[in-house]
Amino acid sequence: MQIPTTFYECLDEQEREGLLALGARRVFAEDETLMLQGDTDDHVILLLRGRVKVTRSAQGEHELLLSLRDAGDLLGELTFIDGESRTATVTALEEVEALVIPSGALRAHLQRTPRVAVVLLEAVAGRFREATVKRLEFAASDTLGRLAARIVELADRYGEASPAGIAVAMPISQDELASWTGASRAGVAQALQTLRELGWLSTERGRLTLLDADALRARAA
Repeated sequence: MQIPTTFYECLDEQEREGLLALGARRVFAEDETLMLQGDTDDHVILLLRGRVKVTRSAQGEHELLLSLRDAGDLLGELTFIDGESRTATVTALEEVEALVIPSGALRAHLQRTPRVAVVLLEAVAGRFREATVKRLEFAASDTLGRLAARIVELADRYGEASPAGIAVAMPISQDELASWTGASRAGVAQALQTLRELGWLSTERGRLTLLDADALRARAA
């Protein structure tokens, strides 16, 4: 799959400098919460370094992994736009450096820089498109197909070439991978076993290697 360009990457140098002047830099430790579901705090966060996971909890249900976000992504844009409470929790997967921008400062900045406002609009539209594709995928694919799609996405975002194939140092646990896939842990474990038996994938603790990336992409599709 093609990984969307981040909000920050779509800005030119002058626009980036203007954005960086709006907030304060902060470092978050691994497993520290950047944003909490249900909160109404009035700021957005621009990731400058590191990765985070976005999760949502519902009463009586397990935590659901919605997405992973990387350096250059803007967080909290929905609350910024509509003023409602946070729809999800954002947690650091590793040490993260971020820019915390008060919503009022960003709103005034966007009024002065309409092209940046358009880039933000495009980023929000891209996330809705991504969410729609995943919903359709969940409805049309079995566990093996959905898992293949998640593995391909991880490889596209974080994979590195190795003699055996494409190696991915896993940023999430198997339980989180199952949640992201929309399946039980047992179902994902069985699907991983099937992929190993097919010779498409090898696994070890904290690491996946795509041995046949083309086959995985075809199964994901």
